[in-house]
Amino acid sequence: MDIIKKLLRLFWLNILWIIGCIPVITIGVSTCAAYAVTLRLADDDDEVSSFGGIARRFFKAYKQDLLQGILILIFTVVTFGLGGYFIYLAWDSGLNIIKIGLLAGYFLVVLVFNFYSYPLIARYSNSFANTLRNSVALFAQYANSSLKTLGIVIAELVILYLTRYAFFAGFVILPAVIFYTVSLTVKDIFVRLENPAPVEEENTESENEGDEPSE
Repeated sequence: MDIIKKLLRLFWLNILWIIGCIPVITIGVSTCAAYAVTLRLADDDDEVSSFGGIARRFFKAYKQDLLQGILILIFTVVTFGLGGYFIYLAWDSGLNIIKIGLLAGYFLVVLVFNFYSYPLIARYSNSFANTLRNSVALFAQYANSSLKTLGIVIAELVILYLTRYAFFAGFVILPAVIFYTVSLTVKDIFVRLENPAPVEEENTESENEGDEPSE
């Protein structure tokens, strides 16, 4: 039953996300607003326990992150657009192992810059440059969790692509599912960053216990 409720909320969020994307230039804004909701869904926050709460949270974040959302969309389009151009040049001149490796490296860097930028904008107020810098730092610091989550997202996209019968269903819910998938990982990372004291205290207590002389 909880899974059904969660899917219904994600379905509703996806509708809001599509509406928010209609002006096209606001796709990034809508994505950041969706993350503002999925981060709370991942934390089982009462604020987003109803359709009305989800809508209120979404449009509040939509207004707050308007400028940053547009900037991150421009950054995403430009970086992936350059990647597409590089693929065209490499294909036109003949692909080889070195070129494929360079292209793979470029797209990995682009993914690292973009991966956490949207949820970071949804969660924190910061400059655009710092948001990109923090996205790279988080991906590097939590590389295992980040790569695992990225693999799950890629698998979700591949399954949709290979299963034509799921295309329509994917269109009406998959974006929100992807945002939620990433949020499950990033939520825990944000909690660790925001609450370092208990861990430090626990480590200090452990060290003190280890320093006590034996009788």
